[in-house]
Amino acid sequence: MLLDGTAWFLAADGRRARLYLETRRGAELRDLWSDDINEDDLYDPQDRPPRSFDRVGAGRHAMDKGRSLHEQEEVNFLKRVADKITQAEKQNGFDHLVIAAPPRALGILRDLLPDNVKARVRAETPKDLVDETPAQLRERLTELLRS
Repeated sequence: MLLDGTAWFLAADGRRARLYLETRRGAELRDLWSDDINEDDLYDPQDRPPRSFDRVGAGRHAMDKGRSLHEQEEVNFLKRVADKITQAEKQNGFDHLVIAAPPRALGILRDLLPDNVKARVRAETPKDLVDETPAQLRERLTELLRS
């Protein structure tokens, strides 16, 4: 790659995260860590929001809670990922961080990462690369860092 020092490459979406390590320029990307949302922990799609009665009449309607349970689970998962990276930064686990995530997940990660970690971010791309092999990811990231 084009970065000197220890570089971490995060490929994440709202349900899966893969973290790769490059210890020196040009070295192979190594799997460092991965995490997925446990499907059993997700809410049942048949679950419905609570219902309430109208003030006047006999009608009932669903109560809007602002954020769906699925969206909240995605935020909670990305918070776990951000916490993992933040802890590693505190221990000087990496010099550079490159993030690849779909736009929504990337925005959430930007909000969750503290300034000291953001200072180590060298590049971001709003793409879902979580299914890429390390070789494919290396190729994409090299292009990103050259641009």
